[in-house]
Amino acid sequence: MSIGIHIATDFISTATLSRGGDFVYYEQIETPIDDINALCRGIAELVEKSSGGSSGAVSVAVNAGFGGQPSPPNTAPILAKIDVKSALQASLGRPVECIAPAQAYALYEAFYGTAQTSGVACLLHLDQSVTGGVTFGQTLWKGGNRLAGAWGHMPLGWPVAHELDGRDCWCGRTGCLESFISASGVEADYFAATETALSITQIATAAEQNDIVAESVLQILDDRIGRATAMLINMLDPDIITLAGSIASLDRLYVNVPRKWPGYTFSGKTATSLVRASSGIDAIVAGACIHAAAAH
Repeated sequence: MSIGIHIATDFISTATLSRGGDFVYYEQIETPIDDINALCRGIAELVEKSSGGSSGAVSVAVNAGFGGQPSPPNTAPILAKIDVKSALQASLGRPVECIAPAQAYALYEAFYGTAQTSGVACLLHLDQSVTGGVTFGQTLWKGGNRLAGAWGHMPLGWPVAHELDGRDCWCGRTGCLESFISASGVEADYFAATETALSITQIATAAEQNDIVAESVLQILDDRIGRATAMLINMLDPDIITLAGSIASLDRLYVNVPRKWPGYTFSGKTATSLVRASSGIDAIVAGACIHAAAAH
């Protein structure tokens, strides 16, 4: 039996899947703030319950705590202090593989969601951070450094003068894509223009109510995501690009972003499709299940 684990900032979920991609078992607990033993103990209990005592592989979707994954500022502090794979293998007494959450998301979409029939697919998870994953058919490409899909820390393509203002990123660099097309980046743009703090959802609502600044901020977002996805098309030429996360809920993107591509892609015209992810955040733990089965 293959078991998936998703360690997020405020919760840990575990699951097993049926062959059709439905949850056979699902449970969620709170993430311990700073107790490594409590973390390992909690996960061990979840694995024992989900497996029914049988042996099996475990795959963990986590943003930090293993090679190739630095610790974002919104990561649970405990994860920056441990080697997740080694700690859990010792605690569980069974093989453990680690995967970035957005890579798990991409794998789920390749098996059961938007990318089931795609030869090459890219997923962008656009929320408070920007992450992603790449699949070839139903095979996840993690890369030699496990960094495949780390779109958020590439520079914004084709920047205009005011986009070269040296926006600082938590990774220690400036001008990262994450600072422009994440929810926090869009919220910062609106605040800079108005000195009013609104969430991405509130900005979208304001734009619908004829707030000129909100509409302008979202038009800029359309273009920036257009440039970011055009870079993916030029590099990987995917059949499909899937958007996930809070920004993916903006319906306008699926009309406006592809209209930007002819100005940035090498071929001008493109057959790539831009779609919204078929499932929410639970796709991550489901993708971890799939990864566990494939890895072992």
